[in-house]
Amino acid sequence: MKKVFLLTQLCLLVSFACFSQASRLKDMIGKWEIGGVQNAGATLEIIDSTTIILTYGGETRKMTNIRIDFSKSPYWFDFSAEDTGSLKSVKSLVELGDNVMKWQLFIDEERTPHFTSRKGELLYLKRTKPVVAETAKTQ
Repeated sequence: MKKVFLLTQLCLLVSFACFSQASRLKDMIGKWEIGGVQNAGATLEIIDSTTIILTYGGETRKMTNIRIDFSKSPYWFDFSAEDTGSLKSVKSLVELGDNVMKWQLFIDEERTPHFTSRKGELLYLKRTKPVVAETAKTQ
């Protein structure tokens, strides 16, 4: 009887964790404009967990090897992107607010556990529009 109870509890815990991660990803989905004069026209578009597009400096790059760890606070968001012919691995931190995102990138350096002004590049993003499921299917 104890085994059945423990198995039921484990199944509930796993189901809750999966639902929680999907819910957090849903909060990130959309098109985000990167703030600041030097970043004019820069955007981050999150369509789903495998399709994330960064437009920066007039160039569009699709992110690969995407990993998001929602168990961390702030979230850990790691990915790779092609830059001048080579694949760069990027580690980053993400914190979501009400239609705003705080995003710190660590390229060629270790990620800090929390946001800092001493390392990386700190960006602030504003949601410009959510991605509708039908729109995401056609892209």
